[in-house]
Amino acid sequence: MLDEAGKRSLAIEDFIASDYRRVVGSITLITGNRVAAEDAVQDALAKAWQRRDRQIDTLAAWVTVVASNAARSSVRRRGAEQRALDRLGGRAATPADDPAHDPGGDPQLQRALAGLPLRERQVAVLHYVLDQSVADTAAAMGITDGTVKTLLSRARQHLATHLGMESKGGVA
Repeated sequence: MLDEAGKRSLAIEDFIASDYRRVVGSITLITGNRVAAEDAVQDALAKAWQRRDRQIDTLAAWVTVVASNAARSSVRRRGAEQRALDRLGGRAATPADDPAHDPGGDPQLQRALAGLPLRERQVAVLHYVLDQSVADTAAAMGITDGTVKTLLSRARQHLATHLGMESKGGVA
């Protein structure tokens, strides 16, 4: 019989085997930076390991939300550091400047996602990239199903405009 630590270990091992790459790719779409995405996902996994007091229903969705929030904070911090360096007349290279750290994927989709407000981007990535249901997305983000549907509708309209496609009504 496995204790809670053993169960948690198996859940994380299963996540790494089946969902890790997809979640890192999703966070890369949210942040635009693969290195920051990998760091954020690994930090989120460490937090998941430490959460002995609560059950995490959908680890991939939970890690995605926690990692995207952490990555967003990191991006903001790097931006503030860069602005400070610019005021001093210097420019530091960032991982995003290095072609070897190109997040890959469709650059047009990345630009379109980057134009979304953060909550719409998170909902769109959870629902469409990670294939989470509306209910699972709502639970992972701590919002209602109706809010998820509204955010998905707005995200679809924005993405359709920027990707040159017609937006279709309803939630997929």
